[in-house]
Amino acid sequence: MSNTKFWKPVYQLFKPEEPLAKPEDLRDFYVQRPDSPVDNLVSSLEMADEPTKFLLAGHRGGGKTTELRRVERLLAEDYAVIWIDTETALDRYNIGYAEVVVLIGQEICCQAIKPGWWSNRDERLLEALEESLTTVVYQEKEQANANLALPDVLQKMGLVLKRGLTREFSSTLNIRPQLSEVIVRVNEIIKAAERDRKQKLVVIVDGLDRHDWRTALEMFASPLLTELECHIIYTIPISLRYSSDFRQPMESFQCLDLVNLPVFKCDDNFHPTDIPHQANRELLGRVISKRLARLDRKDQDIFTYGAVNLLCEKSGGVMRDLIRLARISCQVALRKKQDYVDLKIAEDAVKEERKIYTLSDYHFPELATVHQTGRPTTNTYSLPSKGEFVICDELLQNKFILGYYDEQTMNLWFDVHPILLDEVMRI
Repeated sequence: MSNTKFWKPVYQLFKPEEPLAKPEDLRDFYVQRPDSPVDNLVSSLEMADEPTKFLLAGHRGGGKTTELRRVERLLAEDYAVIWIDTETALDRYNIGYAEVVVLIGQEICCQAIKPGWWSNRDERLLEALEESLTTVVYQEKEQANANLALPDVLQKMGLVLKRGLTREFSSTLNIRPQLSEVIVRVNEIIKAAERDRKQKLVVIVDGLDRHDWRTALEMFASPLLTELECHIIYTIPISLRYSSDFRQPMESFQCLDLVNLPVFKCDDNFHPTDIPHQANRELLGRVISKRLARLDRKDQDIFTYGAVNLLCEKSGGVMRDLIRLARISCQVALRKKQDYVDLKIAEDAVKEERKIYTLSDYHFPELATVHQTGRPTTNTYSLPSKGEFVICDELLQNKFILGYYDEQTMNLWFDVHPILLDEVMRI
C-alpha cells in the first residue's frame, strides 16, 4: 500500500531549507564530516588572546548554518555567544556594511538588557549606544525615541533595518562618523560585559553568503567589519572566497572553508575523473539513513542501495541538494503508488531536480573547461542587466561548478555539478 499517510512522515524528515538547529536534530541527524572547519575554529578561539575575525565560505546549501550551530553549542559553556541571522533581520536588496554594523550593535544591546546576561550592567553605556544607533538610523533623534523605553527603540530600529538604512538617510548624511561612534560604544559594552561575565563574546553572523558577489565584496572591503572588539564569524559567498578582487580585504580575516564532499575522485594532477569516491558516498548515505532511523524499524529500508548511491552522486556532495533529492524521491514514489524508492524513482527525481538549473550558451565552454582541467577560468561575459563579470564566479555562486579538496594533499580542485555532467558531456 502506498498513500499520503505512508509517505508524509518520510517526506517530513527531509527539509532541505532547514539547517540542523534543534538539539535533538543535531543529535539524531548530524553526520561528522572529515573536512569540517569547526574543530579548527574552536581551537583557534581557545588559543587567541585578541579578538579574531573569521570568514566561513562554502556553497549555498553546503551545511554552513548547521556547522555554525555546532559551533554555538560547543562554545556555549565557555563563551557568551550571540547568533545573528541577517536573512531575517535585513532586507537582502538594501544591505551593506552599514546595516551589518548597526545590526550587530543592536543585537548586542538587545542581549545586554536581558535579565541575567549582564548582571552589573552600566546603564550609561547602554544609553550611549542607543543614542549612537539612533543617530545612524534617524536624522532626527526625537522621531525615534521620544518617550520610548530602550526595548521599544530597538524594536523600531529593527523595522528600519529591515527596510534598509539607505531609505532613511538624506543625501547629505555622512554615515561613516556615525558608524565609528556606534563601534566605539559597542566596544565599551563588550569590554564591560566580558569583565562582568568572565567570558569572551563570540558573535556569529549568518546569512551574508546568500548575497551576490558585488554586494559582498563592497561589504567586506570596509574595515568597519573588523573593528568590533570581539570574536566574530561571518559567512561569505563562495564566489567571493575565490575572487582575486578579495585578496587584500581577506588578509584581515581568518578564512575557513566548508568544502563539499567529492563524489568522484580527482587524478594526480587534480583533474576530475569518473571514478566514484565510495567512502564519501557512504558518508552521504548515512545522512539519509540517520533520518530514516526515526521511523518505525520496518520502514527504514524504503530507499534501495542503488537509489541512495545515485542521489549521493547527483547531489555533488552538497548537503541541501542531497536532502532535496531525497524529498523529491518521496514525491515521485507517492505519485507512482510505490512504497519504496528504487533506482528508477531516484532517476526520475534527478530529472525533476535538473529543471531548476538554467544554463545559457556562454556557460557551456567554461563548464567543459572546468571538467577537463579541474580549474575555473577567468573568462568574462557582459550582460545588460549586470555588466561585465567573470563567468566562473557566476557558475560558482549558482552551484553549476563545485569546489573540492583532495583529501591527501589538501589541494583545491573543481568540477561541474554532477547533475549537469551528462548535458555538458554531450556538447
